[in-house]
Amino acid sequence: MFGGLVGPIGESAASFTRCPNCGTELAEDDYIAGRAKPAAEVVSICRGCAEIVTLTRRDSGLALRAATASEYLSLAPEAQNLLRVAHLLVSEQIKRRVC
Repeated sequence: MFGGLVGPIGESAASFTRCPNCGTELAEDDYIAGRAKPAAEVVSICRGCAEIVTLTRRDSGLALRAATASEYLSLAPEAQNLLRVAHLLVSEQIKRRVC
């Protein structure tokens, strides 16, 4: 479930910022999971498989892994709702790609 560590954004980002579930690249240019400078902990969703992922910033770099159920449930209700909607949207995109 651990996706890896990466140094400052832009350094080796392409090799360690892949979804731990499907391998979709979550970094684009200097953005990781849609953020230029991720906060200490960011919960996001993979656009390839709809996996909820957690990015944790540490002194040694970023740690990327799948979010646990307890992490998801500890989020504010608004954040849970946003992730639920994002999950539905990504799931619909995946269905359309398969058809």
